[in-house]
Amino acid sequence: MKILLTGGLGFIGRMLKVKLQAKGHEVIALDLQVRDYDDYVRADVTEFLDLWRTAKTFDKFDYVVHMAGEVGRLVGEEHPHKMIRVNDIGTLNVIHICMEMGSNLVYFSTSEIYGRLLDIQEVTEESVNHLSPFMLSNVYAISKYFGEALVNHYVTNYNLKAVGIRPFMVYGPGVISSKYKSAIDQFIYNALTGKEFYVHRGSERAWCYIDDFIDGVMLVLEKHEFRDNVYEAYNIGTQEYKTMEEVGEIVLKYTKAPGELMKIVEPPEKFLVTRKRFSNKKLLNLGFEQKVPLEEGIKRTIEWHRSVVSGNNNW
Repeated sequence: MKILLTGGLGFIGRMLKVKLQAKGHEVIALDLQVRDYDDYVRADVTEFLDLWRTAKTFDKFDYVVHMAGEVGRLVGEEHPHKMIRVNDIGTLNVIHICMEMGSNLVYFSTSEIYGRLLDIQEVTEESVNHLSPFMLSNVYAISKYFGEALVNHYVTNYNLKAVGIRPFMVYGPGVISSKYKSAIDQFIYNALTGKEFYVHRGSERAWCYIDDFIDGVMLVLEKHEFRDNVYEAYNIGTQEYKTMEEVGEIVLKYTKAPGELMKIVEPPEKFLVTRKRFSNKKLLNLGFEQKVPLEEGIKRTIEWHRSVVSGNNNW
């Protein structure tokens, strides 16, 4: 298959590209960075002409995996105009290019679209059908919710073939820590550099190591049945639930950092949910299994961060 990856130089995009190429697929990565690769094109998804040129240059793609976007709760609150433009105008542009080329669209959404429903119940993929948009807790969730609504609209009314991916708590080597990145990356970096890190009391998550997540995406690409006028989505993540205090303890254990660096604080009242319990039965029915337990995944991620902190990793 010939596949275009928007956001192809991102954390997930890089890993997915390697996996797809190992399977023998022809893959073109699209992103904003200036790079000189034969299998890469610099383009902005908010500029339709950029996507049009890409389509004309590389001819037809069988699949477009749309990962390009502004990601994260804090990013959305600090840069809402940019997030809405990239995540929604960009998605609309990708939709039209897919229809022009007759490509199947794999749209990357987020677990955040379940909003405050996550604090109330375990969610399934169909839970969004009964979710008020007023239950969404941040701009990031709103942008992705609207993005999925756009995709569904074009599937239902214009014969677009598409499927949605809703990632849950993906982590692993390759992400430089900042306040905009995952809690695991912040915990690890701060522990390695002797800084305090803050854990939200009562917070619970099931984390998914990047290799397992990529396996889940591959299963959707290989086994999902694209049907006329039907839009479906898949929750991709594990069921290994841990409190964030437990996650912090694992980080302290393998970084050998002093326990007093971990500070337990009350979660903020805005922009996030405390729990994220969900069903991944649809993915399990495709053959998904978790291969990397959380403790092992954190150990691997710590080693990567350690190499960055020491200067031995030219990331």
